[in-house]
Amino acid sequence: MTDHLRHGLQESLGLSDCLLNRLIQRAPHSYKIYTIAKRTGGQRTIAQPAKETKFIQRWLIQNIFNKLPVHECASAYKDGASIKKNANAHKNHSYVIKLDFKDFFPSITFSDLVKHIAKHLGHILRTQDIQDIARISCIRLHGKSDLCLSVGAPSSPVLSNTIMYNFDSEVSAWCTQQCITYTRYADDLTFSTNFKGGSSEIEAFVRSITQKLTYPSLRLNNNKTTHLSKKHQRRITGIIINNEGNLSLGRNRKREICALIHKFSLDLLPESEIFRLQGLIGFAKDVEPLFVARMRGKYSSKLIEEVLQKRKPGRLC
Repeated sequence: MTDHLRHGLQESLGLSDCLLNRLIQRAPHSYKIYTIAKRTGGQRTIAQPAKETKFIQRWLIQNIFNKLPVHECASAYKDGASIKKNANAHKNHSYVIKLDFKDFFPSITFSDLVKHIAKHLGHILRTQDIQDIARISCIRLHGKSDLCLSVGAPSSPVLSNTIMYNFDSEVSAWCTQQCITYTRYADDLTFSTNFKGGSSEIEAFVRSITQKLTYPSLRLNNNKTTHLSKKHQRRITGIIINNEGNLSLGRNRKREICALIHKFSLDLLPESEIFRLQGLIGFAKDVEPLFVARMRGKYSSKLIEEVLQKRKPGRLC
């Protein structure tokens, strides 16, 4: 690592030269791996780096990775992005196709990062800098020949966004010519149009782009490809678009929120569920504020405020 970059890291994080060298070498092996249950069923593997590696990754996000390009169609992991904004882009179209990449983060490798960072920041970073930065950002996974990004590292979302810049640029340009709206929320690709029968053409084009990319190597998850129209429920990143083109929480989520509020009103809601209810109410206020207004009328504004003002144990007010 060059003196300038090394000095910045050491000054910000209070690391000695020897410790920094050791952390760079150990970074891909410093992850705690565990699984959590998915709300839709199955298990998700999480790999979180050690505290020291996290510190370095966060410093790189603020000082290096923020200089890398991110396409405007990216609807996650950047300022102003949200699932509401992602769904809102498609609300006026009748036909929707959703595609998904298989093993998205692990598909992005150390070699991909080196190529991408060199392409966009090679004028300010030396080769050794770039390799050290890429190494710090990756995990060594059993069975993979190259280091890769992990689900759980703070730098993975930012790096996945920027490394998709070439893909997003080509897909977005083609979609503009075809009068198709395209957004990408992490590995969820959403396309919408008012022209019936365009879905197969979209899927074929996306496959062709993934095959000709220099990096990264991506594969579509065929099991998650979805074709939607006004005849069916159009759900985009958890938000439903009704036939009037309005965003909605959906019947099931509204029922869940009502049930949780009712339990809270009877003092029967476990503490862990209270914090989930807070998040759901905040989500509802953003997506469908009229629903929250109805809950205030049904249960009283005072009760809703009691929910929102609950604090986790030990948290300062």
